Amino acid sequence: MTKNGLQLNADKSVVLLGTPTNVTTVDVAGSTLPVASKLKSLGVTIDSNLRFDCHARNVAKACNFHTRALRHVRNLLTDDVAQSVACSIVASRLDYCNALLSGAPAATFDKLQGAVAAPSTWNSTS
Repeated sequence: MTKNGLQLNADKSVVLLGTPTNVTTVDVAGSTLPVASKLKSLGVTIDSNLRFDCHARNVAKACNFHTRALRHVRNLLTDDVAQSVACSIVASRLDYCNALLSGAPAATFDKLQGAVAAPSTWNSTS
């Protein structure tokens, strides 16, 4: 890295090992980095087992948060607009990096199913 004029910021870096190990730190480019059980990069949470359970949980949590936040202005919107906004919020979060979930276990998709179903339960009394 130093050959190209790059430096590693050890305060903002972690290492993710793909196999279970008792190693707690790794030396990279002259810096000692901690080993993490999961990390978040570009909005995707990756765990050491590459199961993406944490990612699915975080996506579902974000969808639910924004859907609940939309309920604060729900009475100011028509039914069609509220439904459209809610579905757009959920769809955009589900579509981002969804190719990573290819081959994931069914339990991972079950976490996301609740976020998909929530906006469809809205009616004019919400």
